Amino acid sequence: MRRTLIVAITLIFSLAGRSTSCQAADQLVIDYIVSHSAQRTAWIRVINEFSTANPDVQVTHHGYPQEQYKRDFTGRLKSGKVDLAFWYAGERLRDAAANKLLSPLDPDTVALLKKNKFYPVTIDSTRIDGEVYGFPMYYYPWGFVYRKSLFERLGIRPPVTWDEFLNACERLSAAGVTPIGLGAAANWPAAGWFDYFDLRLNGLEFHRKVLRGEVPFTDARVRRVFDAWRSLLSKGYFLATTMDQEHERVLPYLYRNHVGMMLMGSFVAAKFPQAIADDMGFFAFPAMSPDMPVYEDAPLDVLVLPAKSPNLSARKRFLTFLAESGAIRHIAEADQTLPAQAGASFPAILLGDAARQVLNRASGLSPFFDREAEADLIGPVFEGLRLFLKPPHDTEQAVAMIERLRRK
Repeated sequence: MRRTLIVAITLIFSLAGRSTSCQAADQLVIDYIVSHSAQRTAWIRVINEFSTANPDVQVTHHGYPQEQYKRDFTGRLKSGKVDLAFWYAGERLRDAAANKLLSPLDPDTVALLKKNKFYPVTIDSTRIDGEVYGFPMYYYPWGFVYRKSLFERLGIRPPVTWDEFLNACERLSAAGVTPIGLGAAANWPAAGWFDYFDLRLNGLEFHRKVLRGEVPFTDARVRRVFDAWRSLLSKGYFLATTMDQEHERVLPYLYRNHVGMMLMGSFVAAKFPQAIADDMGFFAFPAMSPDMPVYEDAPLDVLVLPAKSPNLSARKRFLTFLAESGAIRHIAEADQTLPAQAGASFPAILLGDAARQVLNRASGLSPFFDREAEADLIGPVFEGLRLFLKPPHDTEQAVAMIERLRRK
C-alpha cells in the first residue's frame, strides 16, 4: 500500500511538472499578407528557421489576402491576440500609432537594427514623434515594366524625358502595340499614376500637402496633373480592356506584346513567367520638368508591434532572430523586392539592379498614395479616378467629385 501511494504521488508530481513545462512555453502569433504562393513559402521558411533555433517558442501564423488583411487590420490589433503584424510605412502606420494600437520598438531593438546594417532611411521612415514604430522588412520603387526585345525591335530606348516617353508611345502605336496597360480594378494602380504626375509636375512637398488634405483637388496645380494624364488617355495610349482589370490580369498583355508598358512596383517581377523573365526591363517614370528634382514612390513594408500583445518576450526574440540571421532576405527574394538590411549574401532579384538605380537617383521618396494619404481622402480620390478614367476623361468632373465626397 505504501509503495502504491509513493508511486501515485510521484506520478502526480511528474504530470504536474509536465503541465507546468507546457504552460511555460512561450507563444507567438504572427499575421501577414499573402499575395502569392512563393511569399507564403518564404514566410513559412523563416518561421520554421526561427522555431528550429527556438524550440521552446510555439509559433502560430496566419496569412491573409491583401484586401481582407487591410480591411480587418485594426480589429486584429484590438483583439489582443496578435504579437507581430505585417503593415505599411506611411500615414496608415501613423494612424495606428496615434490611436495607441501599436507599441514602438524599444531602444535595444533599434540599436540592433543599426548594428545589423539596416538602411537608415528604412528605420527613419517609421519614426513618429521620436519613436520607431516599424521593423523594416523590404522596400521597392515604382516604374515602368516592359519587354526588352520589343523595345529593341522597335528601336526604343527606355525614355528618360517626357518627350522621349511620348515618342516611345508613338512608335509603339505605329507598330500596332497599345503603349500602356493599367489594371486599376483595385484602384491603387491608378493612384500610382496620380502620384507620379504630381511628383513630377509639383514636387514632393506639394504632393505631401495634397495627401494630407491641405490642398483642394480643384487647385490649378492638381488640375494640371489630371490634364497631363488626360493627354495620354485621349490619344488612346491606354488599352481599354485593361482599365478595370486586376493588375495581374494585365501582365499577359505585356508578355504577348499587346501593350508596351505598365506602371507598377518592381515587386511585380514575382509574377513573371520564367521563360521570359530575363526579357523584362524596368525604368523610372520620366522627368517632366528639367528643374524638378526626381522623386520616387518607394513603399516600405514593416512588422509592427500590437500594443495588446500578450507575448512580449517571444516577440522580441523573433525580431532579434530576423535582425541577426538576415532571414528577411527570403521574404524579399520571394517578393522580388529589396531587403531593408544590407548584406552581400542577399540573392539577386530580376529587376534588382534597375530598381536600385531608380532609388539611388532619387532626391526623395514617397510611400505611395494609399499608404500616405489621409484615410478620409482615399475613398473620394478612388471614386474620382474611376470617373476620370472613363471617356471623356473630364478633369473638372473628377476634381469636383473628389471635393464633394471628401466634404460629406
